[in-house]
Amino acid sequence: MQEFLSRSLNRKNITRGFVFFGLCTVVGLCASFLWSGTQDLGTHILSMRGKFILLAGLCMLTDWLLGGARIHIFCRKMTTGLTFYDSIRANLSTICVGGITPFQAGGVGHIYICSRVGVPVAGCITAGIISFTGTLMFLFLAAAYVAVHAPDFVPSEITRVSRYTLLMFSLFLSFFLLMVVKPKVFLIPLTLMRFPDRRGFHFASNLLNRLVTTLDKLITDHATYTRMFITDHKGICVVNFLCTAGIYASRFTGGYVIVRALGGDAPFWHVIAIQSILHFVTLFAPSPGAAGIAEVLTVIFMGNLLVGHTGGLYSLLTRFFTTYCGVIVGGIVLVSQLAKDLDWQSSKVTQAK
Repeated sequence: MQEFLSRSLNRKNITRGFVFFGLCTVVGLCASFLWSGTQDLGTHILSMRGKFILLAGLCMLTDWLLGGARIHIFCRKMTTGLTFYDSIRANLSTICVGGITPFQAGGVGHIYICSRVGVPVAGCITAGIISFTGTLMFLFLAAAYVAVHAPDFVPSEITRVSRYTLLMFSLFLSFFLLMVVKPKVFLIPLTLMRFPDRRGFHFASNLLNRLVTTLDKLITDHATYTRMFITDHKGICVVNFLCTAGIYASRFTGGYVIVRALGGDAPFWHVIAIQSILHFVTLFAPSPGAAGIAEVLTVIFMGNLLVGHTGGLYSLLTRFFTTYCGVIVGGIVLVSQLAKDLDWQSSKVTQAK
Protein backbone atom coordinates (compact mmCIF):
# COMPACT_ATOMS: atom_id res chain seq x y z
CA MET A 1 0.00 0.00 0.00
CA GLN A 2 2.89 2.34 0.77
CA GLU A 3 4.31 1.65 -2.68
CA PHE A 4 0.94 2.38 -4.30
CA LEU A 5 0.72 5.73 -2.50
CA SER A 6 4.23 6.69 -3.59
CA ARG A 7 3.48 5.84 -7.21
CA SER A 8 0.15 7.66 -7.31
CA LEU A 9 1.49 10.75 -5.55
CA ASN A 10 4.49 11.46 -7.73
CA ARG A 11 5.56 14.81 -9.12
CA LYS A 12 4.30 14.03 -12.60
CA ASN A 13 0.77 13.26 -11.40
CA ILE A 14 0.74 16.26 -9.06
CA THR A 15 1.89 18.59 -11.85
CA ARG A 16 -0.72 17.18 -14.23
CA GLY A 17 -3.41 17.69 -11.59
CA PHE A 18 -2.33 21.28 -10.95
CA VAL A 19 -2.45 22.06 -14.67
CA PHE A 20 -5.95 20.61 -15.06
CA PHE A 21 -7.12 22.38 -11.89
CA GLY A 22 -5.65 25.67 -13.14
CA LEU A 23 -7.30 25.40 -16.55
CA CYS A 24 -10.72 24.64 -15.06
CA THR A 25 -10.29 27.50 -12.59
CA VAL A 26 -9.40 30.02 -15.30
CA VAL A 27 -12.41 28.99 -17.38
CA GLY A 28 -14.69 29.21 -14.34
CA LEU A 29 -13.40 32.63 -13.29
CA CYS A 30 -13.73 34.01 -16.82
CA ALA A 31 -17.31 32.74 -16.98
CA SER A 32 -18.12 34.20 -13.55
CA PHE A 33 -16.75 37.63 -14.45
CA LEU A 34 -18.65 37.59 -17.75
CA TRP A 35 -21.84 36.54 -15.97
CA SER A 36 -21.67 39.23 -13.30
CA GLY A 37 -20.08 41.96 -15.42
CA THR A 38 -16.82 43.80 -14.94
CA GLN A 39 -17.97 47.41 -14.68
CA ASP A 40 -16.00 49.42 -12.12
CA LEU A 41 -13.95 46.34 -11.27
CA GLY A 42 -10.87 48.40 -10.46
CA THR A 43 -12.88 50.65 -8.17
CA HIS A 44 -14.28 47.65 -6.29
CA ILE A 45 -10.79 46.20 -5.83
CA LEU A 46 -9.36 49.45 -4.50
CA SER A 47 -12.29 50.00 -2.15
CA MET A 48 -12.11 46.59 -0.49
CA ARG A 49 -12.02 46.75 3.29
CA GLY A 50 -8.73 45.34 4.51
CA LYS A 51 -9.92 44.33 7.97
CA PHE A 52 -12.52 42.00 6.46
CA ILE A 53 -9.94 40.43 4.14
CA LEU A 54 -7.85 39.78 7.26
CA LEU A 55 -10.86 38.20 8.96
CA ALA A 56 -11.36 35.97 5.90
CA GLY A 57 -7.76 34.85 6.29
CA LEU A 58 -8.40 34.03 9.96
CA CYS A 59 -11.45 31.99 8.95
CA MET A 60 -9.21 30.06 6.54
CA LEU A 61 -6.64 29.36 9.28
CA THR A 62 -9.45 28.19 11.59
CA ASP A 63 -10.59 25.85 8.82
CA TRP A 64 -7.06 24.39 8.52
CA LEU A 65 -6.62 23.99 12.28
CA LEU A 66 -9.97 22.25 12.76
CA GLY A 67 -9.22 20.00 9.77
CA GLY A 68 -5.93 19.03 11.41
CA ALA A 69 -7.70 18.45 14.73
CA ARG A 70 -10.25 16.20 13.03
CA ILE A 71 -7.43 13.97 11.78
CA HIS A 72 -5.41 14.20 15.00
CA ILE A 73 -8.09 12.98 17.40
CA PHE A 74 -8.36 9.73 15.44
CA CYS A 75 -4.76 9.08 14.49
CA ARG A 76 -3.28 9.84 17.92
CA LYS A 77 -5.07 6.69 19.15
CA MET A 78 -3.05 4.59 16.68
CA THR A 79 0.48 5.93 17.16
CA THR A 80 2.50 8.00 19.60
CA GLY A 81 4.71 9.51 16.90
CA LEU A 82 2.04 11.78 15.44
CA THR A 83 2.22 15.48 16.30
CA PHE A 84 -0.45 18.10 15.72
CA TYR A 85 1.84 19.67 13.13
CA ASP A 86 1.80 16.36 11.23
CA SER A 87 -2.01 16.38 11.36
CA ILE A 88 -2.13 19.91 9.92
CA ARG A 89 0.25 18.81 7.14
CA ALA A 90 -2.01 15.82 6.49
CA ASN A 91 -5.07 18.07 6.30
CA LEU A 92 -3.37 20.46 3.85
CA SER A 93 -2.28 17.50 1.74
CA THR A 94 -5.89 16.33 1.66
CA ILE A 95 -7.03 19.78 0.50
CA CYS A 96 -4.36 19.73 -2.22
CA VAL A 97 -5.14 16.23 -3.51
CA GLY A 98 -8.86 17.01 -3.36
CA GLY A 99 -8.18 20.08 -5.47
CA ILE A 100 -6.27 18.30 -8.22
CA THR A 101 -8.36 15.12 -8.52
CA PRO A 102 -11.89 14.60 -9.91
CA PHE A 103 -14.71 14.52 -7.35
CA GLN A 104 -12.27 15.99 -4.77
CA ALA A 105 -10.92 12.56 -3.81
CA GLY A 106 -8.41 13.95 -1.33
CA GLY A 107 -8.24 11.09 1.16
CA VAL A 108 -4.98 9.79 -0.28
CA GLY A 109 -3.28 12.99 0.91
CA HIS A 110 -3.74 12.45 4.64
CA ILE A 111 -3.06 8.72 4.31
CA TYR A 112 0.28 9.46 2.66
CA ILE A 113 1.44 11.96 5.30
CA CYS A 114 0.12 10.11 8.36
CA SER A 115 1.51 6.75 7.26
CA ARG A 116 4.96 8.35 7.11
CA VAL A 117 4.87 8.96 10.88
CA GLY A 118 3.66 5.50 11.85
CA VAL A 119 -0.14 5.61 11.54
CA PRO A 120 -1.40 2.31 10.02
CA VAL A 121 -2.85 2.75 6.54
CA ALA A 122 -6.04 0.93 7.55
CA GLY A 123 -6.42 3.33 10.49
CA CYS A 124 -5.97 6.34 8.17
CA ILE A 125 -8.69 4.95 5.91
CA THR A 126 -11.02 4.49 8.88
CA ALA A 127 -10.44 8.07 10.06
CA GLY A 128 -11.09 9.37 6.54
CA ILE A 129 -14.29 7.37 6.08
CA ILE A 130 -15.80 8.41 9.43
CA SER A 131 -14.81 12.05 8.82
CA PHE A 132 -16.27 12.18 5.32
CA THR A 133 -19.47 10.49 6.47
CA GLY A 134 -19.80 13.26 9.05
CA THR A 135 -19.18 15.85 6.32
CA LEU A 136 -21.93 14.37 4.16
CA MET A 137 -24.41 14.35 7.03
CA PHE A 138 -23.62 17.90 8.20
CA LEU A 139 -23.85 19.48 4.75
CA PHE A 140 -27.01 17.54 3.92
CA LEU A 141 -28.73 18.60 7.15
CA ALA A 142 -27.66 22.23 6.69
CA ALA A 143 -28.79 22.36 3.05
CA ALA A 144 -32.03 20.50 3.80
CA TYR A 145 -32.93 22.95 6.57
CA VAL A 146 -32.51 25.88 4.18
CA ALA A 147 -34.35 24.13 1.34
CA VAL A 148 -37.34 23.21 3.52
CA HIS A 149 -37.82 26.78 4.63
CA ALA A 150 -37.33 27.94 1.01
CA PRO A 151 -36.64 31.63 1.73
CA ASP A 152 -37.23 34.19 -1.00
CA PHE A 153 -33.55 35.02 -1.35
CA VAL A 154 -32.68 31.44 -2.42
CA PRO A 155 -32.30 31.52 -6.23
CA SER A 156 -34.53 29.28 -8.34
CA GLU A 157 -31.44 27.87 -10.14
CA ILE A 158 -30.79 25.68 -7.10
CA THR A 159 -33.63 23.36 -8.10
CA ARG A 160 -31.88 22.63 -11.41
CA VAL A 161 -28.94 20.97 -9.71
CA SER A 162 -30.81 19.47 -6.76
CA ARG A 163 -31.60 16.14 -8.44
CA TYR A 164 -27.99 15.49 -9.39
CA THR A 165 -26.82 16.56 -5.93
CA LEU A 166 -29.30 14.30 -4.10
CA LEU A 167 -28.41 11.37 -6.37
CA MET A 168 -24.68 11.79 -5.72
CA PHE A 169 -25.33 12.27 -2.00
CA SER A 170 -27.26 8.99 -1.86
CA LEU A 171 -24.52 7.12 -3.73
CA PHE A 172 -21.67 8.54 -1.65
CA LEU A 173 -23.48 8.06 1.67
CA SER A 174 -24.41 4.45 0.79
CA PHE A 175 -20.81 3.72 -0.19
CA PHE A 176 -19.30 5.17 2.97
CA LEU A 177 -21.89 3.62 5.27
CA LEU A 178 -21.13 0.23 3.71
CA MET A 179 -17.43 0.90 4.29
CA VAL A 180 -18.23 1.50 7.96
CA VAL A 181 -20.76 -1.31 8.52
CA LYS A 182 -20.00 -4.04 5.93
CA PRO A 183 -16.61 -3.39 4.29
CA LYS A 184 -16.22 -7.04 3.25
CA VAL A 185 -18.99 -6.51 0.67
CA PHE A 186 -16.47 -4.80 -1.62
CA LEU A 187 -14.38 -7.98 -1.79
CA ILE A 188 -17.23 -10.11 -3.19
CA PRO A 189 -16.79 -9.11 -6.88
CA LEU A 190 -13.05 -9.90 -6.71
CA THR A 191 -13.55 -13.25 -4.99
CA LEU A 192 -16.06 -14.28 -7.68
CA MET A 193 -13.63 -13.57 -10.51
CA ARG A 194 -11.97 -16.65 -12.02
CA PHE A 195 -9.34 -17.03 -14.74
CA PRO A 196 -9.00 -20.17 -16.90
CA ASP A 197 -6.55 -22.69 -15.46
CA ARG A 198 -4.26 -22.66 -18.44
CA ARG A 199 -0.95 -21.26 -19.51
CA GLY A 200 -1.03 -17.53 -20.14
CA PHE A 201 -3.48 -16.80 -17.34
CA HIS A 202 -1.28 -17.81 -14.39
CA PHE A 203 0.22 -14.33 -13.99
CA ALA A 204 -3.21 -12.66 -13.98
CA SER A 205 -4.52 -15.26 -11.53
CA ASN A 206 -1.59 -14.76 -9.15
CA LEU A 207 -1.96 -10.99 -9.38
CA LEU A 208 -5.67 -11.26 -8.54
CA ASN A 209 -4.96 -13.53 -5.56
CA ARG A 210 -2.34 -11.12 -4.23
CA LEU A 211 -4.79 -8.22 -4.64
CA VAL A 212 -7.56 -10.08 -2.80
CA THR A 213 -5.18 -11.04 0.02
CA THR A 214 -3.90 -7.46 0.42
CA LEU A 215 -7.38 -5.93 0.34
CA ASP A 216 -8.73 -8.57 2.69
CA LYS A 217 -6.10 -7.71 5.30
CA LEU A 218 -6.62 -3.99 4.78
CA ILE A 219 -10.40 -4.29 5.14
CA THR A 220 -10.08 -6.58 8.17
CA ASP A 221 -7.82 -4.04 9.90
CA HIS A 222 -10.18 -1.23 8.89
CA ALA A 223 -13.14 -3.10 10.39
CA THR A 224 -11.17 -3.54 13.62
CA TYR A 225 -10.43 0.19 13.86
CA THR A 226 -14.05 1.02 13.02
CA ARG A 227 -15.34 -1.16 15.85
CA MET A 228 -12.76 0.37 18.18
CA PHE A 229 -13.88 3.94 17.49
CA ILE A 230 -17.62 3.26 17.36
CA THR A 231 -17.74 1.12 20.51
CA ASP A 232 -14.85 2.33 22.67
CA HIS A 233 -14.34 5.93 21.53
CA LYS A 234 -17.80 7.29 20.72
CA GLY A 235 -16.75 10.64 22.14
CA ILE A 236 -14.09 10.99 19.44
CA CYS A 237 -16.72 10.47 16.74
CA VAL A 238 -18.85 13.20 18.34
CA VAL A 239 -15.89 15.59 18.57
CA ASN A 240 -15.05 14.77 14.96
CA PHE A 241 -18.56 15.83 13.89
CA LEU A 242 -18.23 19.04 15.91
CA CYS A 243 -14.90 19.76 14.18
CA THR A 244 -16.63 19.20 10.84
CA ALA A 245 -19.35 21.66 11.83
CA GLY A 246 -16.65 24.14 12.85
CA ILE A 247 -14.82 23.74 9.54
CA TYR A 248 -17.87 24.61 7.49
CA ALA A 249 -19.04 27.28 9.91
CA SER A 250 -15.71 29.03 9.37
CA ARG A 251 -16.08 28.69 5.60
CA PHE A 252 -19.66 30.00 5.67
CA THR A 253 -18.60 32.89 7.89
CA GLY A 254 -15.69 33.60 5.54
CA GLY A 255 -18.22 33.95 2.73
CA TYR A 256 -20.11 36.58 4.73
CA VAL A 257 -16.91 38.41 5.67
CA ILE A 258 -15.99 38.76 1.99
CA VAL A 259 -19.45 40.19 1.26
CA ARG A 260 -18.66 42.88 3.82
CA ALA A 261 -15.17 43.37 2.36
CA LEU A 262 -16.78 44.23 -0.97
CA GLY A 263 -19.11 46.77 0.62
CA GLY A 264 -22.20 44.57 0.80
CA ASP A 265 -24.68 44.61 3.66
CA ALA A 266 -26.58 41.35 3.08
CA PRO A 267 -28.03 39.79 6.26
CA PHE A 268 -25.66 37.33 7.94
CA TRP A 269 -28.08 34.38 7.96
CA HIS A 270 -29.00 34.91 4.32
CA VAL A 271 -25.36 34.53 3.29
CA ILE A 272 -24.89 31.52 5.58
CA ALA A 273 -27.95 29.84 4.06
CA ILE A 274 -26.70 30.26 0.50
CA GLN A 275 -23.20 29.14 1.49
CA SER A 276 -24.53 25.93 3.03
CA ILE A 277 -26.36 24.99 -0.17
CA LEU A 278 -23.43 26.05 -2.34
CA HIS A 279 -20.94 23.88 -0.43
CA PHE A 280 -23.33 20.92 -0.49
CA VAL A 281 -23.78 21.17 -4.26
CA THR A 282 -20.11 21.70 -5.12
CA LEU A 283 -19.04 18.79 -2.90
CA PHE A 284 -20.18 16.46 -5.68
CA ALA A 285 -18.84 18.44 -8.64
CA PRO A 286 -16.93 16.09 -11.01
CA SER A 287 -14.13 18.54 -11.85
CA PRO A 288 -10.89 18.70 -9.81
CA GLY A 289 -11.64 20.60 -6.62
CA ALA A 290 -14.98 21.64 -8.19
CA ALA A 291 -12.88 24.07 -10.26
CA GLY A 292 -14.86 25.91 -12.90
CA ILE A 293 -18.20 24.75 -11.54
CA ALA A 294 -17.85 26.33 -8.09
CA GLU A 295 -16.83 29.72 -9.51
CA VAL A 296 -19.89 29.92 -11.75
CA LEU A 297 -22.35 28.58 -9.16
CA THR A 298 -21.03 31.05 -6.60
CA VAL A 299 -21.95 33.96 -8.87
CA ILE A 300 -25.36 32.49 -9.67
CA PHE A 301 -26.32 31.64 -6.08
CA MET A 302 -24.90 34.78 -4.45
CA GLY A 303 -25.93 37.27 -7.15
CA ASN A 304 -28.94 38.62 -5.25
CA LEU A 305 -26.88 39.31 -2.11
CA LEU A 306 -23.98 41.22 -3.69
CA VAL A 307 -23.70 44.88 -4.59
CA GLY A 308 -22.94 46.15 -8.09
CA HIS A 309 -20.96 43.89 -10.41
CA THR A 310 -18.86 42.20 -7.75
CA GLY A 311 -19.94 38.61 -8.38
CA GLY A 312 -16.77 37.56 -10.20
CA LEU A 313 -14.53 39.23 -7.60
CA TYR A 314 -16.51 37.60 -4.79
CA SER A 315 -16.11 34.21 -6.45
CA LEU A 316 -12.35 34.73 -6.83
CA LEU A 317 -11.89 35.77 -3.18
CA THR A 318 -14.03 33.04 -1.63
CA ARG A 319 -12.37 30.35 -3.73
CA PHE A 320 -8.94 31.74 -2.85
CA PHE A 321 -9.56 31.43 0.89
CA THR A 322 -11.45 28.12 0.79
CA THR A 323 -9.54 26.29 -1.96
CA TYR A 324 -6.73 27.96 -3.91
CA CYS A 325 -4.53 28.81 -0.95
CA GLY A 326 -4.99 25.37 0.61
CA VAL A 327 -4.18 23.63 -2.67
CA ILE A 328 -0.97 25.67 -3.07
CA VAL A 329 0.24 25.20 0.52
CA GLY A 330 -0.80 21.54 0.48
CA GLY A 331 1.12 21.07 -2.76
CA ILE A 332 4.24 22.45 -1.10
CA VAL A 333 3.75 20.00 1.79
CA LEU A 334 3.32 17.05 -0.58
CA VAL A 335 6.30 17.91 -2.79
CA SER A 336 8.49 18.45 0.29
CA GLN A 337 7.50 15.05 1.68
CA LEU A 338 8.10 13.40 -1.70
CA ALA A 339 11.55 14.99 -1.85
CA LYS A 340 12.36 13.65 1.64
CA ASP A 341 11.20 10.18 0.64
CA LEU A 342 13.33 10.24 -2.52
CA ASP A 343 16.38 11.35 -0.53
CA TRP A 344 15.78 8.56 1.99
CA GLN A 345 15.42 5.95 -0.75
CA SER A 346 18.58 7.22 -2.47
CA SER A 347 20.59 7.06 0.75
CA LYS A 348 19.25 3.57 1.42
CA VAL A 349 20.37 2.38 -2.03
CA THR A 350 23.78 3.99 -1.51
CA GLN A 351 24.24 2.25 1.84
CA ALA A 352 23.23 -1.08 0.32
CA LYS A 353 26.01 -0.71 -2.27
